[in-house]
Amino acid sequence: MYSRNYLPVALAVVVLLLVNMACNLTQRSEPTPAEVIPITTEAVESLKKDLQKAGKEIKLSGQTTLVIDEAELTSLAAFELQNQDSQVFQDPQIFLRDGQIKIATQVEQGNSRASVDIVMEVSADADGRPEYQLVSAKIGPLPLPESMSQQIYKLIDDAFTSKIDPQMDDIFIDNITIKNGLMIVQGHLR
Repeated sequence: MYSRNYLPVALAVVVLLLVNMACNLTQRSEPTPAEVIPITTEAVESLKKDLQKAGKEIKLSGQTTLVIDEAELTSLAAFELQNQDSQVFQDPQIFLRDGQIKIATQVEQGNSRASVDIVMEVSADADGRPEYQLVSAKIGPLPLPESMSQQIYKLIDDAFTSKIDPQMDDIFIDNITIKNGLMIVQGHLR
C-alpha cells in the first residue's frame, strides 16, 4: 500500500513520463508550421477598451455586442500565465475557429518540453454566464491527464473571471458565437 506522501511524487513521475513520451513521439513526425498570434500589451488594452465600450453601450441601449479577437485572448492568457506561481504552461496560442476555442501551448517538465492542444466550446448558460465544455485535450499525441486539463480550464476561467466577468456584471449573455478568429458575445441588461 502506498502512503499519501508519495502520491504527489508519483503524479510528477507520471507527468514527466507523459511529457517525455510525447516529445519522443512528436519528434518522429513531420513538424507542421503553425500560425503565430502575437502577444502584446496593446491587445490587452484593446480588450479593456472594448469592455468599457460594451458597458457604456448597454447603459444607453440595454443591449451590447462584444467582439474579442485571438490576439486579445492570447495576450490575456499569456500575461495571466506570467502571474502564476508555477509556470508549467508556456507560449499560449488561442485560436477562435469553427465554433471552438483551440488552445495550443507548451508544457515544460525538467528538460523536456511537449505540445499541448486543447479544444473547448463555450456557450451561455441559463443564468446568462459563459459555460465552457472540454472537447479534447492532448499532450503530443496522447490524452492529457485530467489534472492538467483541469489546470488549463481553471487558468482560462480565472482569466475570464478576473478580467472580463467583473466588467459584465450587469450583462445577461444571450449568445456566444465563435468564427473566423472572433468571439462575438451578445447580451442585454439584467
